[in-house]
Amino acid sequence: MYKALKDKVDVYTIGIVNPKSDSACFDEHNIYCNCPERPGIGKGTFRLSVLFSLARKVKKEGITHLYFESQHLWNAALMTLCPQCRKIVAVHDVIPHDGNRAMDLSNFVTCQMADHIILRNKMFKEELSRRCKVSMEKITCLELWRDFPIYSKPKNTGILLCFGRIRKYKGFDKLLQIVTATPEVSYRVVGEPDEESKVLVNQLKQCSNVVVIDHEVSDQEMVQEFKNADWLVLPYTAATQSGVIVDAFLHARPVIAFDVGAISEQVVDGMNGRLVKKNDVDEFVRAVREVYAYTEETLAEYSKNAHDFAYKRYSAEAAAEKFLEIVTQQVKEKV
Repeated sequence: MYKALKDKVDVYTIGIVNPKSDSACFDEHNIYCNCPERPGIGKGTFRLSVLFSLARKVKKEGITHLYFESQHLWNAALMTLCPQCRKIVAVHDVIPHDGNRAMDLSNFVTCQMADHIILRNKMFKEELSRRCKVSMEKITCLELWRDFPIYSKPKNTGILLCFGRIRKYKGFDKLLQIVTATPEVSYRVVGEPDEESKVLVNQLKQCSNVVVIDHEVSDQEMVQEFKNADWLVLPYTAATQSGVIVDAFLHARPVIAFDVGAISEQVVDGMNGRLVKKNDVDEFVRAVREVYAYTEETLAEYSKNAHDFAYKRYSAEAAAEKFLEIVTQQVKEKV
């Protein structure tokens, strides 16, 4: 979003030192600091000198609006130290994964302190209002945004990719059933597991049709994984929306997913992917077999649809004007 806005308004970014993203910018308006990585209490949470330094920088540069893209308890501290600024926070997961209390607390506190809230889907707007005790008028729904890459046509590799951090709620027990039932299909499972997921990871490694890369990968490696795959498979058993789906569509890869949470706001069955009834493994297996048998022309159609959908919904360029309206409190109609 910084790239989309920097020629239109005076905008700054604040982020963690040594950013991993390829889209990170490094000019005089990009401020990097030694802040903690996790939303809860941990190493670096009480680096007050950094917080005070950021607050001084905000005041010195005459910054009038603070927008927080990710949730962290530090956000509340910086809000308190910058009373002169209007505050906008983004909420990605209204119901935090795995009952993450630190994220739940961060959502509540920052939403209470914010002048406005950006929610990343429409389905959970009422739930966010209830959980965080804020008015519906304070919430505007706006999709995730990303840098928009050049169209990458599928290579017809026959590979189905399961990408992202490996967690219980992402349905890896279902994935094991799916890959076992489709031995003719090649899968790549790429992501870092937590402790409770390592048993399933080891079981997936025993499947002859599965390659497992069980560590965090760089942005460059992520792009390569999408380029070498035909489809993304996401057997989530619980979700709000998925940032991995956004990445798949940006790289022109259609998605097979269970219809859970607000996934149906992202995956349109028969257009940019296949949407399967929640927890119906047999239907998911049928969908995998069908897409595996698609012709090159049919795959290309799904791919182009995914890419076009991504530009309209997820590109920073497409979202820039509405984002500016939200930040400056000029939104006249609430979603």
